[in-house]
Amino acid sequence: MYKYGKITIKFITPFITELQSDTIFGHFAWGLRYKDEDKLNKLMQNFKSEPFIVFSDGFLKGYLPKPLFSSFLPKCSELEYAKQVKKAKYIKKEEIFKNIDNLNAKKVFEAVKNQKLNASSKISLTQKNSINRLSNLVEEGLYTIKEKFSEDEYEIYFKYRSDLIDKKEIKEVFEIISKMGYGKDRSAGKGRFEFKIKWDFEEKKYFTDKKKFYLNLSTCFYNKENMHLIYGKTITKFPRAGGFYANEPFKNPAIMYLPGSIFMVSGEVIGGAENLYNKANHYQNGFSIGIYFDGEM
Repeated sequence: MYKYGKITIKFITPFITELQSDTIFGHFAWGLRYKDEDKLNKLMQNFKSEPFIVFSDGFLKGYLPKPLFSSFLPKCSELEYAKQVKKAKYIKKEEIFKNIDNLNAKKVFEAVKNQKLNASSKISLTQKNSINRLSNLVEEGLYTIKEKFSEDEYEIYFKYRSDLIDKKEIKEVFEIISKMGYGKDRSAGKGRFEFKIKWDFEEKKYFTDKKKFYLNLSTCFYNKENMHLIYGKTITKFPRAGGFYANEPFKNPAIMYLPGSIFMVSGEVIGGAENLYNKANHYQNGFSIGIYFDGEM
Protein backbone atom coordinates (compact mmCIF):
# COMPACT_ATOMS: atom_id res chain seq x y z
CA MET A 1 0.00 0.00 0.00
CA TYR A 2 1.52 3.28 -1.14
CA LYS A 3 1.36 6.62 0.63
CA TYR A 4 1.81 9.98 -1.06
CA GLY A 5 3.82 13.15 -0.65
CA LYS A 6 4.66 16.37 -2.48
CA ILE A 7 8.03 18.10 -2.58
CA THR A 8 8.29 21.79 -3.41
CA ILE A 9 11.78 22.87 -4.40
CA LYS A 10 13.38 26.21 -5.22
CA PHE A 11 16.79 26.33 -6.84
CA ILE A 12 19.31 28.63 -5.19
CA THR A 13 21.94 28.13 -7.90
CA PRO A 14 21.53 27.72 -11.70
CA PHE A 15 20.61 24.23 -12.91
CA ILE A 16 21.04 22.44 -16.22
CA THR A 17 19.26 19.08 -16.07
CA GLU A 18 15.48 18.95 -16.46
CA LEU A 19 13.43 17.60 -13.56
CA GLN A 20 12.54 14.21 -15.01
CA SER A 21 11.33 11.43 -12.75
CA ASP A 22 13.98 8.87 -13.71
CA THR A 23 16.77 11.37 -13.00
CA ILE A 24 15.16 12.41 -9.72
CA PHE A 25 15.02 8.77 -8.66
CA GLY A 26 18.66 8.29 -9.64
CA HIS A 27 19.67 11.15 -7.36
CA PHE A 28 17.50 9.76 -4.59
CA ALA A 29 19.07 6.29 -4.90
CA TRP A 30 22.58 7.72 -4.72
CA GLY A 31 21.61 9.94 -1.79
CA LEU A 32 20.29 6.88 0.04
CA ARG A 33 23.48 4.99 -0.80
CA TYR A 34 25.61 7.72 0.76
CA LYS A 35 23.38 7.62 3.83
CA ASP A 36 22.84 3.86 4.19
CA GLU A 37 24.29 1.64 1.45
CA ASP A 38 23.03 -1.59 3.04
CA LYS A 39 19.49 -0.20 3.09
CA LEU A 40 19.64 0.71 -0.60
CA ASN A 41 21.04 -2.70 -1.59
CA LYS A 42 18.21 -4.39 0.26
CA LEU A 43 15.55 -2.20 -1.35
CA MET A 44 16.94 -2.76 -4.85
CA GLN A 45 16.76 -6.56 -4.63
CA ASN A 46 13.02 -6.57 -5.39
CA PHE A 47 12.85 -3.19 -7.07
CA LYS A 48 11.34 -4.37 -10.39
CA SER A 49 8.25 -5.72 -8.63
CA GLU A 50 8.22 -3.58 -5.46
CA PRO A 51 9.48 -0.03 -6.15
CA PHE A 52 9.96 1.60 -2.76
CA ILE A 53 9.46 5.14 -4.09
CA VAL A 54 8.12 6.56 -7.37
CA PHE A 55 8.44 10.19 -8.49
CA SER A 56 6.69 12.45 -10.96
CA ASP A 57 8.58 14.89 -13.12
CA GLY A 58 8.98 18.35 -11.63
CA PHE A 59 6.37 20.94 -12.70
CA LEU A 60 6.18 24.67 -12.25
CA LYS A 61 4.17 25.27 -9.10
CA GLY A 62 0.45 25.35 -9.86
CA TYR A 63 0.73 23.46 -13.15
CA LEU A 64 0.51 19.90 -14.49
CA PRO A 65 1.40 18.43 -17.89
CA LYS A 66 -1.18 19.13 -20.59
CA PRO A 67 -3.16 15.92 -21.28
CA LEU A 68 -2.21 14.60 -24.71
CA PHE A 69 -5.68 14.10 -26.17
CA SER A 70 -6.19 13.64 -29.89
CA SER A 71 -6.29 16.85 -31.91
CA PHE A 72 -9.29 19.10 -31.28
CA LEU A 73 -10.75 21.05 -34.21
CA PRO A 74 -11.65 24.51 -32.90
CA LYS A 75 -14.11 26.98 -34.34
CA CYS A 76 -12.88 29.13 -37.20
CA SER A 77 -12.75 32.11 -34.84
CA GLU A 78 -10.37 30.19 -32.58
CA LEU A 79 -7.99 28.79 -35.18
CA GLU A 80 -5.42 31.41 -34.24
CA TYR A 81 -4.97 29.61 -30.89
CA ALA A 82 -4.49 26.12 -32.35
CA LYS A 83 -0.71 26.34 -32.73
CA GLN A 84 -0.30 27.89 -29.29
CA VAL A 85 -2.33 25.12 -27.65
CA LYS A 86 -0.49 22.41 -29.57
CA LYS A 87 2.90 23.71 -28.42
CA ALA A 88 1.86 24.16 -24.78
CA LYS A 89 3.30 21.60 -22.38
CA TYR A 90 1.49 22.58 -19.20
CA ILE A 91 -1.94 23.45 -17.90
CA LYS A 92 -3.03 25.01 -14.62
CA LYS A 93 -3.81 22.12 -12.31
CA GLU A 94 -7.04 23.75 -11.16
CA GLU A 95 -8.33 23.29 -14.72
CA ILE A 96 -7.68 19.56 -14.47
CA PHE A 97 -9.24 19.16 -11.06
CA LYS A 98 -12.44 21.10 -11.75
CA ASN A 99 -13.05 18.89 -14.81
CA ILE A 100 -11.84 15.64 -13.21
CA ASP A 101 -15.17 13.88 -13.89
CA ASN A 102 -15.46 14.96 -17.52
CA LEU A 103 -12.12 15.97 -18.97
CA ASN A 104 -11.76 16.15 -22.75
CA ALA A 105 -9.80 17.80 -25.56
CA LYS A 106 -12.23 20.72 -25.89
CA LYS A 107 -11.95 21.67 -22.23
CA VAL A 108 -8.17 21.45 -22.36
CA PHE A 109 -8.16 23.67 -25.47
CA GLU A 110 -10.36 26.26 -23.77
CA ALA A 111 -8.19 26.24 -20.66
CA VAL A 112 -4.88 26.58 -22.48
CA LYS A 113 -5.70 28.97 -25.35
CA ASN A 114 -5.21 32.16 -23.31
CA GLN A 115 -2.88 30.73 -20.71
CA LYS A 116 0.45 32.36 -19.92
CA LEU A 117 2.96 30.58 -17.72
CA ASN A 118 3.76 32.61 -14.65
CA ALA A 119 7.46 31.79 -14.83
CA SER A 120 10.54 33.90 -14.15
CA SER A 121 13.22 31.58 -15.54
CA LYS A 122 16.11 32.92 -17.59
CA ILE A 123 18.37 30.86 -19.84
CA SER A 124 22.12 31.44 -20.18
CA LEU A 125 24.24 29.75 -22.87
CA THR A 126 27.71 28.63 -21.75
CA GLN A 127 30.39 27.17 -24.03
CA LYS A 128 32.64 24.38 -22.80
CA ASN A 129 35.47 22.27 -24.14
CA SER A 130 34.59 18.86 -25.56
CA ILE A 131 36.08 15.97 -23.57
CA ASN A 132 36.55 12.43 -24.88
CA ARG A 133 34.84 10.26 -22.26
CA LEU A 134 37.12 7.30 -23.04
CA SER A 135 40.45 9.12 -22.89
CA ASN A 136 39.25 11.89 -20.54
CA LEU A 137 41.21 14.39 -22.66
CA VAL A 138 40.07 17.72 -24.09
CA GLU A 139 39.36 17.57 -27.82
CA GLU A 140 39.09 20.36 -30.35
CA GLY A 141 35.76 22.11 -30.53
CA LEU A 142 33.24 23.58 -28.10
CA TYR A 143 29.73 22.64 -27.10
CA THR A 144 27.00 24.75 -25.59
CA ILE A 145 24.98 24.04 -22.46
CA LYS A 146 21.87 25.84 -21.25
CA GLU A 147 21.87 26.99 -17.65
CA LYS A 148 18.55 27.97 -16.16
CA PHE A 149 18.31 30.70 -13.55
CA SER A 150 14.97 30.46 -11.82
CA GLU A 151 13.21 32.06 -8.87
CA ASP A 152 10.23 29.76 -9.41
CA GLU A 153 9.13 26.88 -7.23
CA TYR A 154 8.68 23.41 -8.69
CA GLU A 155 6.46 20.61 -7.44
CA ILE A 156 7.35 16.90 -7.49
CA TYR A 157 4.78 14.32 -6.45
CA PHE A 158 5.79 10.92 -5.14
CA LYS A 159 4.42 7.73 -3.65
CA TYR A 160 6.33 5.49 -1.29
CA ARG A 161 6.04 2.20 0.54
CA SER A 162 5.94 3.22 4.21
CA ASP A 163 6.82 -0.34 5.22
CA LEU A 164 10.07 -0.04 3.25
CA ILE A 165 11.10 3.58 3.73
CA ASP A 166 9.76 6.19 6.17
CA LYS A 167 9.19 9.94 6.13
CA LYS A 168 12.32 10.69 8.14
CA GLU A 169 14.54 8.79 5.70
CA ILE A 170 12.98 10.49 2.68
CA LYS A 171 13.58 13.93 4.18
CA GLU A 172 17.16 13.07 5.13
CA VAL A 173 17.95 11.87 1.61
CA PHE A 174 16.59 15.08 0.09
CA GLU A 175 18.72 17.07 2.50
CA ILE A 176 21.75 15.26 1.03
CA ILE A 177 20.63 15.90 -2.57
CA SER A 178 19.85 19.57 -1.92
CA LYS A 179 23.39 20.19 -0.64
CA MET A 180 25.17 18.09 -3.29
CA GLY A 181 23.12 19.55 -6.13
CA TYR A 182 20.90 18.16 -8.86
CA GLY A 183 21.93 17.23 -12.36
CA LYS A 184 24.84 18.15 -14.59
CA ASP A 185 27.80 20.09 -13.15
CA ARG A 186 26.60 19.77 -9.56
CA SER A 187 30.27 19.36 -8.57
CA ALA A 188 30.68 22.96 -9.79
CA GLY A 189 27.84 24.16 -7.56
CA LYS A 190 24.95 23.81 -10.02
CA GLY A 191 21.53 22.53 -9.03
CA ARG A 192 21.48 23.26 -5.32
CA PHE A 193 18.05 23.92 -3.88
CA GLU A 194 15.83 24.43 -0.87
CA PHE A 195 12.84 22.16 -0.34
CA LYS A 196 9.84 21.37 1.80
CA ILE A 197 7.74 18.21 1.90
CA LYS A 198 4.00 17.99 2.45
CA TRP A 199 2.50 14.67 3.48
CA ASP A 200 -1.07 15.96 3.44
CA PHE A 201 -2.03 18.03 0.42
CA GLU A 202 -5.22 18.79 -1.46
CA GLU A 203 -4.29 16.98 -4.67
CA LYS A 204 -3.70 13.65 -2.91
CA LYS A 205 -7.28 12.45 -3.49
CA TYR A 206 -6.81 12.54 -7.26
CA PHE A 207 -4.01 9.98 -6.97
CA THR A 208 -6.13 7.49 -5.03
CA ASP A 209 -9.70 8.01 -6.35
CA LYS A 210 -9.43 5.57 -9.23
CA LYS A 211 -11.45 6.46 -12.31
CA LYS A 212 -11.38 5.15 -15.88
CA PHE A 213 -8.38 7.04 -17.25
CA TYR A 214 -4.90 7.77 -15.94
CA LEU A 215 -2.88 10.93 -16.62
CA ASN A 216 0.79 10.01 -16.42
CA LEU A 217 3.01 12.49 -14.54
CA SER A 218 6.33 10.66 -14.96
CA THR A 219 8.87 9.83 -17.64
CA CYS A 220 7.95 6.16 -17.75
CA PHE A 221 8.22 2.82 -19.52
CA TYR A 222 5.19 1.26 -21.17
CA ASN A 223 4.24 -1.99 -19.49
CA LYS A 224 1.61 -3.95 -21.40
CA GLU A 225 0.87 -5.98 -18.24
CA ASN A 226 -0.58 -2.98 -16.39
CA MET A 227 -1.04 -0.23 -18.99
CA HIS A 228 -3.14 0.30 -22.09
CA LEU A 229 -2.21 3.32 -24.20
CA ILE A 230 -4.92 5.81 -25.15
CA TYR A 231 -2.84 8.81 -26.30
CA GLY A 232 0.79 9.53 -25.66
CA LYS A 233 4.16 10.83 -26.74
CA THR A 234 7.55 9.16 -26.44
CA ILE A 235 11.18 10.20 -26.33
CA THR A 236 14.35 8.20 -26.77
CA LYS A 237 16.63 8.70 -23.80
CA PHE A 238 20.32 7.88 -23.57
CA PRO A 239 20.52 7.71 -19.78
CA ARG A 240 23.74 7.96 -17.84
CA ALA A 241 24.88 6.33 -14.66
CA GLY A 242 25.64 8.61 -11.74
CA GLY A 243 27.74 8.70 -8.61
CA PHE A 244 30.84 6.50 -8.81
CA TYR A 245 29.92 5.43 -12.35
CA ALA A 246 29.39 8.92 -13.79
CA ASN A 247 32.49 8.76 -16.04
CA GLU A 248 31.57 5.42 -17.57
CA PRO A 249 29.80 5.13 -20.96
CA PHE A 250 26.10 5.75 -21.39
CA LYS A 251 23.54 3.11 -20.60
CA ASN A 252 21.63 1.54 -23.49
CA PRO A 253 18.97 3.81 -25.07
CA ALA A 254 15.39 3.64 -23.84
CA ILE A 255 12.03 4.65 -25.29
CA MET A 256 9.94 6.30 -22.59
CA TYR A 257 6.53 7.96 -22.41
CA LEU A 258 6.32 11.60 -21.40
CA PRO A 259 4.10 13.21 -18.77
CA GLY A 260 0.69 14.03 -20.20
CA SER A 261 0.32 10.62 -21.83
CA ILE A 262 -3.04 8.98 -21.13
CA PHE A 263 -3.51 5.31 -20.27
CA MET A 264 -5.94 2.87 -18.78
CA VAL A 265 -4.12 1.09 -15.96
CA SER A 266 -4.51 -1.64 -13.38
CA GLY A 267 -2.87 -2.20 -10.01
CA GLU A 268 -0.72 0.13 -7.94
CA VAL A 269 2.62 -0.50 -9.67
CA ILE A 270 2.41 1.29 -13.04
CA GLY A 271 5.20 1.19 -15.61
CA GLY A 272 8.41 -0.68 -14.90
CA ALA A 273 12.18 -0.68 -14.61
CA GLU A 274 14.82 -1.99 -17.01
CA ASN A 275 18.43 -3.01 -16.51
CA LEU A 276 20.08 -0.88 -19.20
CA TYR A 277 23.49 -0.82 -17.59
CA ASN A 278 24.25 -4.55 -17.43
CA LYS A 279 25.08 -4.40 -13.73
CA ALA A 280 23.13 -6.28 -11.08
CA ASN A 281 20.52 -4.14 -9.28
CA HIS A 282 21.27 -1.10 -11.48
CA TYR A 283 17.99 -0.05 -13.12
CA GLN A 284 16.63 2.67 -15.34
CA ASN A 285 13.54 3.68 -13.39
CA GLY A 286 10.44 3.91 -15.58
CA PHE A 287 7.71 3.61 -12.95
CA SER A 288 4.84 6.07 -13.09
CA ILE A 289 2.76 8.13 -10.71
CA GLY A 290 -0.40 9.76 -12.05
CA ILE A 291 -3.89 11.05 -11.40
CA TYR A 292 -7.17 9.44 -12.35
CA PHE A 293 -10.00 11.09 -14.29
CA ASP A 294 -13.13 10.39 -16.27
CA GLY A 295 -13.81 11.95 -19.63
CA GLU A 296 -14.32 11.65 -23.35
CA MET A 297 -11.70 10.25 -25.69
